[in-house]
Amino acid sequence: MEHIIPSQINNYLERYGILCDPQHGFCQKQSCETQLVSTLADFVNTVKEKGQCDVILLDFSKAFDKVSHCLLFQTIHQFGIDGHVHSWISSFSSNRTPEGVDDISSQKSNVTSGVPQGSVLGPLLFLLYINDLPAYTKHSTIRLFADDCMLYRNIDSDEDRLKLQEDLDGLLKWEEDWKMQFHPEKCIQLSITLKRKPVDTSYYMRKHQLEKCSSAKYLGVTISSNLSWSNHIETITSRAFGKLAFL
Repeated sequence: MEHIIPSQINNYLERYGILCDPQHGFCQKQSCETQLVSTLADFVNTVKEKGQCDVILLDFSKAFDKVSHCLLFQTIHQFGIDGHVHSWISSFSSNRTPEGVDDISSQKSNVTSGVPQGSVLGPLLFLLYINDLPAYTKHSTIRLFADDCMLYRNIDSDEDRLKLQEDLDGLLKWEEDWKMQFHPEKCIQLSITLKRKPVDTSYYMRKHQLEKCSSAKYLGVTISSNLSWSNHIETITSRAFGKLAFL
């Protein structure tokens, strides 16, 4: 039953184009590869035009656990998922009472938020819950792969920096509206450019200045500020040699 319902919902979402375009996680005809190709194509074009692209990689704090059941059920109803299916999803997601881990029991506790992890339906419910996140940005490009979120914009002046910061503040407004939470200490900033004198920029989340990095890992690929693949290749070959040595 848990496989049948997500399958039918996916067909419904595909038919009416409900899921936002930036989302490639757990979506039909989309994958990790399609997200990487689209994103890196934007970066390559910026470098070819001798520009600068500021990238912010955002980290959700316990994303799947913080989904509000009340807001989730309102959301899926607004998307036209109602009647018996809505009741079944509500019953499936609510009134769960965990009482143990690894055969060690504790007192039962009520769960009022979160989607069931390890389930077939859980990721789909999460996608619907965060579906309007891109609507909170106006000036920048946003990429989503489940709970992996990236925000970026070409920077030619301080005005561009302010627009990217404005969109970052918009995501904080979304966070407040939907009772989610980003982890500012784990969010990082990456400037992709070959300029000798790039525009010096800094970005903030709740008065916390984001860490500036020369490279960052996104969907398993290490992206460097100069778009060199040396760091990524070194990581992959080092891991391979480690496994070879173990064998």
